[in-house]
Amino acid sequence: MSDISITTKDPFDIIKRAVAKAVELVAPTYGPSANKVIISKVTHALVVDDGVQIMRDLELADPNENAVLKVIREAAIKTNDRAGDGTTGSMIMLGAIMDEVGRTTRRDGHKIERELKKGLKEATDQLRAQAKPIKTLEELKKVARISIDDEEVSDVVADTWHKVGKDGSVTLDTSPSMKTTAELSEGITFNHGYIHPAMVNNPERMEALIDKPFILITDYRITEAADIMPLMNLLAAEKQGGRLVIIADNVEQSAMATLVINEPQVYNPQTKTQGSFQSVAIVAPKGDDRLSNLEDIVLLTGGRVFSQTKGDKIQDATIADLGKAERFVARASSSVIIGAKGRKDAVRKAVGDLGVAITSASSQKEREKLEKRLAFFMNKVAVIKVGAPTDNEYKALRYKVEDAVNSVKAAYRGGVACGAGLALARVKTSSPLLNAALQAPHKLLMDNMGLEVDQGLKDGEAVNVVSEETGKFMDVGVADPVDVLVAGVESAVSIASLLVTTSGMVVEKPQKIRQQ
Repeated sequence: MSDISITTKDPFDIIKRAVAKAVELVAPTYGPSANKVIISKVTHALVVDDGVQIMRDLELADPNENAVLKVIREAAIKTNDRAGDGTTGSMIMLGAIMDEVGRTTRRDGHKIERELKKGLKEATDQLRAQAKPIKTLEELKKVARISIDDEEVSDVVADTWHKVGKDGSVTLDTSPSMKTTAELSEGITFNHGYIHPAMVNNPERMEALIDKPFILITDYRITEAADIMPLMNLLAAEKQGGRLVIIADNVEQSAMATLVINEPQVYNPQTKTQGSFQSVAIVAPKGDDRLSNLEDIVLLTGGRVFSQTKGDKIQDATIADLGKAERFVARASSSVIIGAKGRKDAVRKAVGDLGVAITSASSQKEREKLEKRLAFFMNKVAVIKVGAPTDNEYKALRYKVEDAVNSVKAAYRGGVACGAGLALARVKTSSPLLNAALQAPHKLLMDNMGLEVDQGLKDGEAVNVVSEETGKFMDVGVADPVDVLVAGVESAVSIASLLVTTSGMVVEKPQKIRQQ
């Protein structure tokens, strides 16, 4: 029992210290100040100003404080996964809420939670009402420039999104040169990510990447190892085999265990070696006509659908039955196939047939269904290849480019509001705690730039802290994606509500501390 720390008294002081240490580290990186944090760990070394990466790598020496940090980290990463940006702003608001709570003489956690959540609804409504749609390339460039202070690279990001459209997909890769460029290709995007996190082979970005994969497409729920072992053996015998993507109703039980234990990044305790078969499994797209959706994927990638209704057996699959592509990228909640290798003539025919069917559709519902299928065929995917002179510069730039890609995506889809934390600061809710927190990002940004908070601005106006121009926020290039702002506030309120209603802690000391 000596290895377990139990806190039965109010743990608020522990929680507040943990939050303060996390915020103190990430806060100086907020805004265009270019402040960075050095990260040096056994597995990697970085110099970054990316809030979510700093949170991923931060550990606190005190086990109780570190337990709180893990809760905060999860919320920060979820904000990033949902909106792609806004982690630092969310952390700043969380710190401000906890500071305000700490000033109260009597803390009623549930009352505070109700106050914050009521204020959150009001803040969200006001932020959505401020949203200005993004329509032109020049507006996209302004948004991208806010995220990355490099005109050439930000223009690449904006141009790329303008070409693929708001429903397209943009991924990142490494450039063979020092220059950052973009390439446009045909692609297929899914709203489902990897089924098991052990399939991640790029832990820095929490992605599962497979180059030149073979793709098994089925509506089966795969549960038995015997269903996939014959196909795995066939691929493993290939000269460049061992690269399998499975799109299925689900993959679980012994089938999933077999895939995981053979991953190159997973240590097999039986063989005492790493695996040698790279695989990723995702859940197939759902819908009223799931089989047609799978057939559409087959048209784009090649291969065939293994269907329950036809009585197909997965264990009889051959390599010729599999689809192919240049690359497959899976994240926690989305995936993309890049450079699908299906027959171009079959795809062109399907597009033409769908166009005719849309014009002759007998109902709006049928027309919308066909238009959705057509959009699936017309999907565009872009790859931005990031280049820099040194490895450290490349890593730092890649994080910034990823933030810019995500910010422009959010702005394109949900519109923008006044940036530099001003849209947040101008929101007024029924919650004094939340109102104080909404002021914090703008105040901190100005402090990071060594400037005084300007109270003379009108609604819709902003000051560009780099160029020192003042005017309408889009004219001076100071805008934030509304989706990012909303996600940040929601995350701050969610984690604060959890922390203020925490009444105890049970924390096991880490092994290395026990040994000491």
